[in-house]
Amino acid sequence: MSKDMKNVNNWHWVDKNCFNWAKTYFEETLTDVSSSKNGASVKITGVTSFTGDVDVNQRKGKIITIFDVAITLSFEGTTADGTEVTGKIDIPEVAHDTDEEDYVFDVTIDGENNSKRPIRDLIRTDLSTKLRELLYGFADKLIKTHGKDVQVESDFSRSSTPTPAAASPSVSVPSASKAPVNTAGVVNTTTLEESLELHATAHDIYDVLLNQDKVRVWTRSSSSTIEPKVGSKFSFFGGNVTGEIKELVEDKKIVQSWRLGTWATGHYSTVTMELSQNTNSTVIKFKQEGVPVGEQDTTRQNWSNYYWNEIKRAFGYGLDL
Repeated sequence: MSKDMKNVNNWHWVDKNCFNWAKTYFEETLTDVSSSKNGASVKITGVTSFTGDVDVNQRKGKIITIFDVAITLSFEGTTADGTEVTGKIDIPEVAHDTDEEDYVFDVTIDGENNSKRPIRDLIRTDLSTKLRELLYGFADKLIKTHGKDVQVESDFSRSSTPTPAAASPSVSVPSASKAPVNTAGVVNTTTLEESLELHATAHDIYDVLLNQDKVRVWTRSSSSTIEPKVGSKFSFFGGNVTGEIKELVEDKKIVQSWRLGTWATGHYSTVTMELSQNTNSTVIKFKQEGVPVGEQDTTRQNWSNYYWNEIKRAFGYGLDL
């Protein structure tokens, strides 16, 4: 992430990877958290596993966080009768859209027996409450520490942690394009073409592009809408991408009118996706006609970053079947 990145009208998606900082933060914050009650005591001794993604982003002048990590903690404790207990706590999801009461703590006690049961109860009733508060406060700490690194405008007050609807595609104006794109009149256009391969069946790809529930997963937006029938309109990324389905051939072909919100009013491109299934993958022959001249690099990047890469990440279609 470059802080010198051109950010035309705050429309660029500026981001910073904060994974290493977050790992250190949780190690320092969660280690030594302890509880004691009725003669029993328990303490977190370390973070033994930390996986996932942690990013801070700016879109349209607004600082947001997008993170989803899994954490494993080790602990030690002593019961009221002096029995020593060790084990681990798996927290499978700590995400930007997780409510405080929704954190899950899976407790494993080494050599568990009835004499060690008081430690499990202590974790469930008291220690977990302390952990919830610390986990829930992570988003604010993340923004306060790293928000300035993606801030382009001086207005740093507009910051938030999004629900899944927050992730939107970059629709930045390339530096070579000097003319505003929201100008009415004749639009000079060009065509984008490419072939890409996903490790999924043609049916899976057809479904992931048209099934509203799945679309909301890879767009990270609960407001994304689409219906798999000709003539239906769709809207993704908070309305930044809109269009209409023009032709459907099940598991073989999708044709859409498609536009970015910054294009000239009323101007749509035509997107054609033809699916050809192989033994272990499907090739998508992609063609987009009517892309405004000067917008082709941005549009191509958006398809790659916010369609194909997100679909691969969300559904594992970058992996072998």
